[in-house]
Amino acid sequence: MEDAAGQLAEAQSLLARALAGSDERMLRDDALLELTATAEAVGRLADALRIRAAGEVAFRSRRELGEDRLSARKGCRNAVELLARVTLASERTITQRMRLGAAVRPRTALSGDTMPARFEQVASALAAGTLGYDSALAIVDTLDPIRARVGDLNVELAETALVAAATGPTAESPLPFAADEVRGQARVWENVLDEDGTVPAEERAMAARGISGGLTRDGLVHRKMALLPEIDAKFETLLNAYLSPRSKPTFNDTDPDQPKDPRATAQARHDVFASLIDGAARSAAAPTMGGAAPTVLVSVRQADLAAGAGSGFIEGCEAPISLGAVEQFICAGGQQHVLIGDDGTLVSLSTTDRVFNAAQRRAISLRDGGCIIPGCTIPAAWSEIHHVIAYRDGGETETCNGVLLCWFHHRTIETSGWRILMIDGVPHVKPPPWLRNGRTDAETPWRRSTSSRTQLADLLEQQRERQPVLVE
Repeated sequence: MEDAAGQLAEAQSLLARALAGSDERMLRDDALLELTATAEAVGRLADALRIRAAGEVAFRSRRELGEDRLSARKGCRNAVELLARVTLASERTITQRMRLGAAVRPRTALSGDTMPARFEQVASALAAGTLGYDSALAIVDTLDPIRARVGDLNVELAETALVAAATGPTAESPLPFAADEVRGQARVWENVLDEDGTVPAEERAMAARGISGGLTRDGLVHRKMALLPEIDAKFETLLNAYLSPRSKPTFNDTDPDQPKDPRATAQARHDVFASLIDGAARSAAAPTMGGAAPTVLVSVRQADLAAGAGSGFIEGCEAPISLGAVEQFICAGGQQHVLIGDDGTLVSLSTTDRVFNAAQRRAISLRDGGCIIPGCTIPAAWSEIHHVIAYRDGGETETCNGVLLCWFHHRTIETSGWRILMIDGVPHVKPPPWLRNGRTDAETPWRRSTSSRTQLADLLEQQRERQPVLVE
């Protein structure tokens, strides 16, 4: 066993040479699938060894050993840091390996005798290469927390059934269960064995709920959300209400083939969430900061803004934003000019300009009813006000030059192809070319757009009055 590392290095070298000249793109379908299955089998054996090694490193680095623990002797705070330095794996992956490693590592009694692992059957299947990492994690993570309440025998019974299902075949299935199926079966066993576990589970959920701080990567801020089921259900229902097929953008009433929303589902959900945040920030119930509504500060150099090139910066966020995003902030929230001298001193500060006030917003909301892009169902309270003629082009901050757009349509109004024209103070829209059914721009009329129920009632009344009167 002392030469295990050398034997593994030799096996690694053989594997590297075997794969050096291979190209999966040249394989026939069946050969590709065979290669995929074989690679997974090799990976299961490697995973089993990584799990056992992580468990052993964690055991030798346990806190009760004090300065004699392995991690301390290697100059690391704990086993996670030590393993991260050795493996270069993520903290999340290392923590999972350590948790599995502890579950499948043989235990030592106070007498010094060796005892079976907490999950002996999982350990055996992992070592044999018949049980995958994900399935093992599903079994251990589901059954281990309920062991104290249901007893070792019940956990062992469930473990036996789950390992059999994951390695298959069984009487119930001719094929082994995939990892997701194993996790589902494990949840069923949990409910059967721990009938009174709902309340403790809810207590744990209450303690674990939360939304983590954001980590900026690739221009996006990544957060983790752990929502209580009832909160997630409300959130999901709200998203679904605004993402139903009836809410998809459409323009031509006579076209039986409704065009698809160009956004992916996850993107559309993000945009509805953005509108929710905007609506909440403008709510009268929102708390104030320094006597003013919560305000996101975005800074950009005047030279960059004038040139239309460069980046802006949001206070408290690492990622820069494009000039297009800056323009959207300015259009919806206004701007202040801050003159800073060469030595960094504040020279002057202008008053906020080009902001639609509360009275103007109420009037525009009554007129438009919500986002004016046909088919969009985002309500007025969640929408932003867009200058139809841009402020930089001489457009005024007046109701006759402002229309409601949701966050997504405001962000993409310059690139999506939708056009807006105010005719006698009333917003009219023209669809992008891909929604015109081959008609030219001249053949496509401007159409009045509103979702205000009173405005719609007026339009219907006008249509009724234009209908010819039949005289018998």
